[in-house]
Amino acid sequence: MTDLSHFLCRTKTAFGAHALSHLPFDLSGMDACKPFVITDQPARDAGLHNLLTAAFKDSDMALGITTLTDFDDIEPLYHLFVDKGYDSILALGTGPVVRTAKRLNLAVCMGPEILRSDAGPQQINRPLLPLAFIPTLPSDGCETTMTLVLDRFFVSPFLSADLAVVTPEAMLGAPDNRILDAGLTSLAVCCQAFVLSGSPLVRPHAATGIRLVMDTLLPLIQPPGQDELLCQKAKKNRQLPLAKLTLASVLSGYIRSHIPDLNTYLIQVSGMDMALALIPMLDTCKGASPWPGKLLLPLTDPDRYTAVPGHLRPEAAIQTIQQLVRDLSWTLPEEVSHGDA
Repeated sequence: MTDLSHFLCRTKTAFGAHALSHLPFDLSGMDACKPFVITDQPARDAGLHNLLTAAFKDSDMALGITTLTDFDDIEPLYHLFVDKGYDSILALGTGPVVRTAKRLNLAVCMGPEILRSDAGPQQINRPLLPLAFIPTLPSDGCETTMTLVLDRFFVSPFLSADLAVVTPEAMLGAPDNRILDAGLTSLAVCCQAFVLSGSPLVRPHAATGIRLVMDTLLPLIQPPGQDELLCQKAKKNRQLPLAKLTLASVLSGYIRSHIPDLNTYLIQVSGMDMALALIPMLDTCKGASPWPGKLLLPLTDPDRYTAVPGHLRPEAAIQTIQQLVRDLSWTLPEEVSHGDA
C-alpha cells in the first residue's frame, strides 16, 4: 500500500437513459440559470439539441444554442456569451466542441488575453463558470482531462468539466474505425493505470473502464461476411453499447489527468498500436507485482479469474488481450494482421 494517494476528480459523471433530465438540477446547484449550448453540425443535423431543449422545458432556464462552423474563431462566441449574459456552458459533441468550450470559459472568466499571454497556463488558479460535457461519440478521452492544448499546454483542475452526462439518446452513428480506436485507446490507458499506477484510488476507475470496453467493443465491430440481417439488427441496437464505450472514454480521461506519463502514449498513436504495445509491457512487469495477474478479473469475469491458478493469471491476462487483438485483426492492414497481432 502506498503511503499517500490522491485522486481529485472535479467532474460529476451521470450515465443512463434519463441522465439529461438531471442536468437542470445539477446546474442550478452551481447557481447557473442561463446555459449556453455549443454543438457541432453532426449533432445539430441529428436533432440532438432538441434533447437538451426537452430536458430544460420544465425548468426556469433559458437555453442559448449555437452550432460551430469555425472552431478557431472564439471572438464571436465570446461577444455573444457576454452580451446575452449567459452563466454556464454545455458542450454537446466531440473533442473540438469541448476544446472550444474550454477556450470560451477561459476567455469569459479571465479575459481573452489569457489565450495569448505567455503566462496564461500559470494563471488558471480559480474556478471557472460551470461546464457540462454531453458526448455524442466515443473518443480517446481528451475531453475529460484537465488540459487544453492551444499554442501552449494549459493544465489546471479548473479546466475539467463539472459534469459529464453520457446517455444513449445522444449517441451518433460512428464508423468502425472510430469505435475501434476509442475502445482500444481506453483499454490501453486503463490497463496501464491498473497495473502501474500504484494508487488504490485509480484502480476502481481503471477496472470499470476495462470492463466496459470488454463488454462492448467486439459486439460493436461487425466483421465482414456476417449475416446481413444480423448486422442490420445489431446496428439498430448500438446506442447503449456506444454509450458504455463512451463512458469508458470519459473514465480514461480522468485517469490520464492523474497519470501524466500515459499522455505520451496518446500522441499520434492509434488505439490498435497502443493495444499491441500493451502486450510486451505487461509481459515485462508480470513478475514484478501482483497487479498483472489481478488484471485478469476486469478483463474477463469472476468465474474465469477464480478458475485460473494465481501464478498463471498474468499470462492469462496477456492472452486475453492477444485474443481480443486477433478477433479484431481483420481491421488491420494485411501486413500487420499477419505479423505480431
